[in-house]
Amino acid sequence: MDPKKNLVLNGSIYSLALIGTCIAQLKGLHTLEWLCKPLLMIMLSSWFFFNSRRVGDRFTLLVQAGLFFSLIGDIALMFTYVDDFNFLIGLSAFFLAQLCYAFAFAQNISEVGGMEGLLVPILIAFGIGTYAFFFAWDLMPHLDDGLGLPVIAYVAAIALMGILAGFRYRRTYPRSFWLVFIGSLLFIASDSMLAWDRFRFPLMGAQVGIIITYAIAQFLIAAGALAHVLDPDQLRRRQALTT
Repeated sequence: MDPKKNLVLNGSIYSLALIGTCIAQLKGLHTLEWLCKPLLMIMLSSWFFFNSRRVGDRFTLLVQAGLFFSLIGDIALMFTYVDDFNFLIGLSAFFLAQLCYAFAFAQNISEVGGMEGLLVPILIAFGIGTYAFFFAWDLMPHLDDGLGLPVIAYVAAIALMGILAGFRYRRTYPRSFWLVFIGSLLFIASDSMLAWDRFRFPLMGAQVGIIITYAIAQFLIAAGALAHVLDPDQLRRRQALTT
C-alpha cells in the first residue's frame, strides 16, 4: 500500500506526535511542541488528502479546509505565552475550521435529504444547544474585555458543527455517522476544557486532557469523513452516475 495512504504508518506518526506534544506541554519544552504539535494536523491532512483525492468533491474539500484551519489554530495557540493576541488568532482559525466541518456535514445532509430518523437528530440538537447556551451563560462574566463576542460566536459555531453531525443520522453509513459524531462531541469537550481552564478555574492536567481529546476528535472526524466517501456502495454509486 502507498505509505501516504497507510493507516498504520500515518496513525503511528500521529500518535508519536501526540505523545511528543503531551510531553512538551507537561515539561514546558517549547521547541519539542513546535515540532510535534503542527505535525498532528499535517499528518492527518496528508493522510486524508491522499485517501480521498480520487473522489474529491465539496464534502472532502470542506473537511480538508477544516484540517487546514485547525493547523493554523494549533500554531497560533502555541504562541499565546508570547502574546495573548495569538489566542484570538487561534480562536478565529478554529472558528473557520468548525464552519468548514459544519458546511461539510450540511452538504452530506442536503445530498441525501428525507425525514427518516428525524427524532434522534432533533434530540441531539436540543441537547447540544442547551449545553452551548448554559456553557456560554456561565462563561460570559469571566471573559476578558473584547472576548465576549468572539467566544460566543465560537460556541455557536462548534454547537452548529455538533448539531449537524447529529443530523447525519440515517443520512450516511452507520460507521461514518458514529465516528464523526463522537469526534464532534470530543471536539466540544476539548474546547470546553480549554475555555474553563483559561477563563474559569485551573483544571488539573488540563493541557494533556485538551490535546488528547482534540487529537482523537480530529482523527475520528477525518476517518468518519473517509468512511462516508470510500464506502464501496458510495463508490459504485458515483461510478454509475459518471458513466
